[in-house]
Amino acid sequence: MVKEKLAVIIPTKDRSTQLNRLLDSVSTQKVLPCQTIVIDAGGGDVESVLKKFPYLNIDYTRVKLASLTAQRNLGITFLKPDISLVCFFDDDVILQEDSLVNMMKFWEDAPLDVGGAAFNNFYRKFKKPNLFERFFRVRAERPGVILRSGFQSLPCSLERTMQVDWLIGCSMMFRKKVFNEFLFDEWFSGYAHCEDIDFCCRVGKKYRLFVVADAKILHISLGEKVQDYYSFGKMQILNRLYFVKKNNLSILLCYWACLGIFLNNLFNGLARFNRGSLIRAQGNISGFSQAIYKNFL
Repeated sequence: MVKEKLAVIIPTKDRSTQLNRLLDSVSTQKVLPCQTIVIDAGGGDVESVLKKFPYLNIDYTRVKLASLTAQRNLGITFLKPDISLVCFFDDDVILQEDSLVNMMKFWEDAPLDVGGAAFNNFYRKFKKPNLFERFFRVRAERPGVILRSGFQSLPCSLERTMQVDWLIGCSMMFRKKVFNEFLFDEWFSGYAHCEDIDFCCRVGKKYRLFVVADAKILHISLGEKVQDYYSFGKMQILNRLYFVKKNNLSILLCYWACLGIFLNNLFNGLARFNRGSLIRAQGNISGFSQAIYKNFL
């Protein structure tokens, strides 16, 4: 018998098809959440999707501003008093068979100093850094490590449960008590690039974090739209430097790593005729300019 009481918080915006797919994968699990909170910043007909899953105990709220961090923080305020574990899913996640029950088994035996755990994303693979990535300090040698430069390696497709420095935001779970001390930084607005690294970096100073190997999910991101290339390129630099300065990592190494990101985008744009990369490189320049203006030094 599962002792923990689980709530799931799902921020969403204009992706009813993906939301339906996620909720369908949750509904087939052997363990179901006691509360499901959907925070919708879109204009579509989400309520017709939610009506298909009455046994998921869904609380639905629509907001005007689309912000991943703000939507998560709002969802936290709706948690019922008896909830002990809080899970965040992006709407483009698909749970695999027994994913939730395996995650809950982990929590049944977890020591009290464990504050968070992530599902194991098998859609993406951990890759060792190449020479370029080592030189510019943009990827670590082991999964789930945050470097002093503020860049990290993905904790994905793991063969065993392991302790990590950070959890990927698309599918992570925390003890409810964590939110008595920590919330998501709403400086990271909109798409909120790096918000999960920032949150976990702060939580990880007090609690241990894990990725649970048998709690498998797929995170099938739709990727950037053409109109988002520039804004994402800007966030690649600005958000990273903000995170590094805030958490007292190496700002010098971060600028060096961000230079590597810019050069990689520029090379892919010019040498490989990749328009998206070239637009991201332009966004990188804007990010550097704003970072200097905001005194991220």
